[in-house]
Formats: sequence, C-alpha cells, structure tokens
Amino acid sequence: MTTPRWWSQPFPPTGAIASEGIRNQLGRPPVDPLTVFVRETAQNSWDARLPGLPTTYRIELTTVSPTHRPAWERLLTPPPQTQPFLQVRQALRTPNLRLLSVVDRGTKGLGGPTRADELARDRRDWVSFVLNVGEKRDTFQGGGTYGYGKAVLYRLSQVGTILVYTRTEVPGVGLTSRLIGIALGDSYDSRERADAQARPYTGRHWWGDVQGEHVEPLVGNHADSIARMLGLRPFADHESGTTLVVLDPDLEDFDDTESAAQHLADTIAWQMWPTMLPEQGDRRLIPEVVAGGRTYDVPDPAKSYPLRMFVSAYRRLPSDRAMTLECKSPRKPLGRFALEKAVVVPLSPDSVPLAASYAGVDGDPHHVCLMRSPELVVQYYKGPEPGSVNKAYAGVFRADDELDEVYAAAEPPTHDQWVHEQLTGHAKTFVKVTFTRIREQLSAFRTPAPTTTATSSGVALGAASNFLGGLVAAAFAEADGLAAGDDDDSAGGRGGGDSSGTGRGRRSSSNPRDRVRVGAVGDPRVEERDGDVVVVQKFAVTGPGPVRLSARLAVATWEGREDDAPAGAAQPAVRCWVTSAGVERAEACIVDSPSEVDLVVDPVLDTVTDIAVVGSTIGEDAA
Repeated sequence: MTTPRWWSQPFPPTGAIASEGIRNQLGRPPVDPLTVFVRETAQNSWDARLPGLPTTYRIELTTVSPTHRPAWERLLTPPPQTQPFLQVRQALRTPNLRLLSVVDRGTKGLGGPTRADELARDRRDWVSFVLNVGEKRDTFQGGGTYGYGKAVLYRLSQVGTILVYTRTEVPGVGLTSRLIGIALGDSYDSRERADAQARPYTGRHWWGDVQGEHVEPLVGNHADSIARMLGLRPFADHESGTTLVVLDPDLEDFDDTESAAQHLADTIAWQMWPTMLPEQGDRRLIPEVVAGGRTYDVPDPAKSYPLRMFVSAYRRLPSDRAMTLECKSPRKPLGRFALEKAVVVPLSPDSVPLAASYAGVDGDPHHVCLMRSPELVVQYYKGPEPGSVNKAYAGVFRADDELDEVYAAAEPPTHDQWVHEQLTGHAKTFVKVTFTRIREQLSAFRTPAPTTTATSSGVALGAASNFLGGLVAAAFAEADGLAAGDDDDSAGGRGGGDSSGTGRGRRSSSNPRDRVRVGAVGDPRVEERDGDVVVVQKFAVTGPGPVRLSARLAVATWEGREDDAPAGAAQPAVRCWVTSAGVERAEACIVDSPSEVDLVVDPVLDTVTDIAVVGSTIGEDAA
C-alpha cells in the first residue's frame, strides 16, 4: 500500500504560476476571511448539488484528538529538505492542532481526470480545484466563474495547508474516494543543495501518491483508510460529496471558538438565505455549524429581523407586486425587482450581528440584495436612508437568466459585486443601467418623510426578541393633556399635542395651574408578563384632579397611524393600568394628581404601536 508523501512543484521549462500569484488572485477583500470562506465554499457546494437531494453544508471547528495526533504527525510531516519551505510541520507539532472543515453531502464530489494533461469527457472538477488556477466556469448558471476564491482556504490556514477528501462517481468504477493534501508556501530555490537537483520551485506542494513529476490522490479503500486514521468524517454507503479541511485556521479576530462558530452560523444565513428557504423543496441547502461538540443554529432567515424583510421581497418576485427592470437602449429585460417596507424599532448598534455588518447592513435595512441565477447573495446594495429612523426597506433584484453570463463576468474573483467598468459593449450597458433603474426605484426615499409630533425611541429588546422574532412593537408614545373647560374638538389628535403633554398649539385655560398635564416618562419598555410580551409606558399626571386617563392605540405604518385597521386585522389593546391604588383592567382609569401610572399594552406582533394618552378632570368630557 502506497505511503502518502509530499512533493514540491519545480518550475517547468515553460514556466508556471507561483504560489504568490495564486494568493494574489483573490486580492485582499475588505471583509473578514471567514465571510469570504463561507461565500466561496458554500458556493462550491451549491454548484455541486445533485438533483432531487437536499444539499448538506456543514462547518466544523474541531481539534485533532490525542488518538489521531500521532497519525497526523507521522503521515504529514514533510521530508527534511522541504521543511524550511513547508510550514505544516510547525502545526503538526502543536499540542492542539485546530481544524476548520467544510463537509458537504448530497453533492457530486470532485470528479473527472486527476491529471491536468488528460482530456475530460464531461467533468474537470478535480483538475479545476486541485491542480489548475483560473479555469473558466463549467457549471451552467453556477456561482463560481474562475475559482480564484479557493485561495482563501490557503490564506485562512496559518500554514497554508488544506486536505481534500471527496467521493465521486467514476465511470465504469462507481463511487470512488479520493484524498490529497495541498499547500501554498513561498516560491524558493534549492541552490544551497550542491547537486544537480538545485532548481527554482513554485511554492506549491501536494501530498499523496507521488508518481514522478506529479501527484495522484490516494483512492478507494486506501483513501478511506488514511482518512479514518486522521479522524476525518467518513462517507456513508452510497454517499458522495467533499470534505475540505483547513489546518490551523486563523481565528485571532475572535475571543473564543464559540464566538467564531456563532459568526459562521450568522454568516451562512446572511450569505446563503435564498437557498435555505423551504420553498426550495428537495433542492434546498441544509446548513450546520458544529464546534467543540456543540451545534450552533443557523438563524432562520424567514423569522430573523432584518433578513425576513429580504425574504418577503424575494417571495414577491414572481408576483404582480414585483416589476421587471428594463434597459431601453438596447431594449432588454434586466431582471425582477421587489421591495418590502416596514415601520421598525431602530436596532441598537450592539444588537447588529457582525455577519450583517460585514455584509454591509450595519443597522435597519435600506438595501437591495443583488443575486443572479444560482440565487446566491452577490451584494447588499446600499440605498438612501429613509427620512425616519422608524422606517426601513429591503429589496431584492434577481438578474434575468438570459443575462446570467453578463452579470457573472461583471463579478470580481470574490463574487461580491457587479463592476460594469470591467465589461464592454452592451454587457457594460446592461450592468450599468441595472444600478440606474434600482436607484430610480429608491429615489423616493431621498426626501425626508413627514414627521409626527410623537416621541420616538428605540426599545432595548433583550429577551423579548425571542418572543417577537427580533422586531418589537411600540416605538412611539404621545401624551395629550386638557384642562377643565377646554373645548378643542381635536383633543387627542397627533397633529396638535407634543410628547410632554404640554398641549402646545391648543386653546387652554388662562391659568396654567388649572390645566391637566400628562407626560410620558422615559422610553417605552418591553416586558414579559404572564408569558406574554407587553409594552409598558410610564406617564406622569399633574394639574387639578382626580384625572381620567384614556388610551388611544393604533398600529404605526409606513404611511402613518393606522386608525382604521383592515377588517379582521389585529389591533393593539390596553391590558391594564398600574397605579398607586393597584391594577385597573379597563380602557380608561381614574388617578389622583399628581401621580405616576404605567400603561401596559398588548401589541400586535411584528408591528410598531402608536400610543396616545389623554387626560381630563372628572366632570369634563374626555377628549
């Protein structure tokens, strides 16, 4: 049985790409390496999916166990003459060798020839991923274009080394396992060797079955046996797919493994959500993140704010609530566009996931998610901010399938934007006009929306987000006060009162001491009571008393206060008043003056509740 060993690639007479060139193909993305890692590996898994089967995409953060550590050191330690140029030996000697693995199943694995100089009958997956650099896309409407993104695997490894363990269908043989190691160091020469073998080397290394001037993978049962010795996840019977293992990943930006794992889970949701939706059926992506034996849930995009707004827009694309954006010269459909608007409680900066910030959404959304035929997220394109902190919008633009090649060609190696400047002719026009049309649709948000006199503030969500799915009601509170003898027919309306209940702009008693004042105290807060989430607002009452308080509640919408709700629609309701005398379960209550009272409201889930409280002295009509 062949013992796997390392082989270093010398420069051939006709030249070859050096390891530095491969790393530079990716450039230095402005986002963190783990975001690029998820985007690139998930895209590869999605492109390799098998028809009629869910695609399992699993990220594992593990440490080589003491049982398997001797096999790693014995099998993967480079020969002495290569050790100065291949850093993997450093990692193999660490007591706790950390691994970052991507395991996909329900995929076709890496198939085709194992030599770059062989003609492929249909597939070249192995050659494209393991051997060559810069090959054109061979997956119809796939996410990848030239595969440069695989350089992130070597960059993420602090020793520039990965293992590739795959099982694929080989014509005439059946499902066959393949195992190989790949490393990128620095290009070097061996002139210190005073023999005829001194020559320059590319800095690329492979570990496997060395055969002269190239390396074949370990195959079949031999590959499975070595993989078991290293503790790699085995394949089940009749199962195909690929496991990529990054040795000694750089996770220095995270305090611990747990925070890195949660970031990976959040990143999957933000970058892969269109493939995760239940309507994808048997072709959906099933993501998992495991670290230290613990599973980290990937957020459900249809239930997590603000991702669910993008999901809602996406689901409108086939309907008449979406539109087709077009180029007029030459006339060509560009793609479908849909928009979701909402009134929201502003997210606090510390509640925005790191993955959302890296995706370009660092608060409540005012973005359009760009995608093309694989329905992978290309970019969250930032639009103008709405005129109110309590308004947000999320759009989706999906490129027309006939222009898939055009938009793919506009993507840089990291596939995270569309750059029309790198195209020519009609292709350049189509991509450039796409952004013009999107900006036209978002132009209405450039004008600040009319504001109300209500006091608005963000509510600390805390544990309440578990009940309301991340968006809590009640951002607005208003208090209006009337004195005895006031006869303003508009009392209680939003247009006249101010947030402190001073009655500014109203006709009132000439003696300020005769006026009832009702003022909101602090911001509305979210609490749990009897298993329900409620909104509580404190009010202070001054002036002649006793005072009758009544509440006017409505759902705040993008257009304003929804006083007349659609038939059958839920409405916020008064649960109770909490006064110094006790709890009053009624629409209105009577309190002494001066005093403070808590209004407890049952909100409508996933809405913002507009609260107006009006006070009047006993014996006068309440406004």
